[in-house]
Amino acid sequence: MKRATLSNQPALVPAPRVTLKTDGSHALEPILYGTVTIEEFEAAFLAAFGTAERVVAEALFEQLVNALHADPTKALDAATANLVLALLHRIGPRDELEAMLASQMIVAHVAAMDASRRALHVEQSAGGRAAYLSLARKLMTLFTTQMDALNRHRGKGTTQKIVIERVFVAPGAQAVVGAVASGGQGDER
Repeated sequence: MKRATLSNQPALVPAPRVTLKTDGSHALEPILYGTVTIEEFEAAFLAAFGTAERVVAEALFEQLVNALHADPTKALDAATANLVLALLHRIGPRDELEAMLASQMIVAHVAAMDASRRALHVEQSAGGRAAYLSLARKLMTLFTTQMDALNRHRGKGTTQKIVIERVFVAPGAQAVVGAVASGGQGDER
């Protein structure tokens, strides 16, 4: 299997891909590109959802594809299914909880882009533009919150660091440098 590389990034393994069955059903079947076997496809599919449970991966995949399938009266779009797999593959959930959060992040992103598209449509009214831009802003904020939650779950949470550069102590005053804990025996209430 060939690996795509970006200039300063490690080799990237392509995400699993699917196509629609030609019998008219909404069933998907794997695309086995290169020398990939069905076992390797299934392993990559399960890994995209951070699970070893096929039922979990299939349920999350179906939920995501259904959430992004804009028009249920039309046939399922293989491009949408492959977008879901590629995004999940790149987010790389390590467990089912991360896969659920990653799924929500994908839906929030797609919804934010759709709201932005609708807001910026040339024939959109001023009221419609304001409503869609407000919705897009809320969805983008939600996405950022979800990304922070994923990073905290992975132990990559942000820590705030305060650096005090100068301390002025007036004559006769007292200053303490370091951590101060209360509740000891000498603490009066």
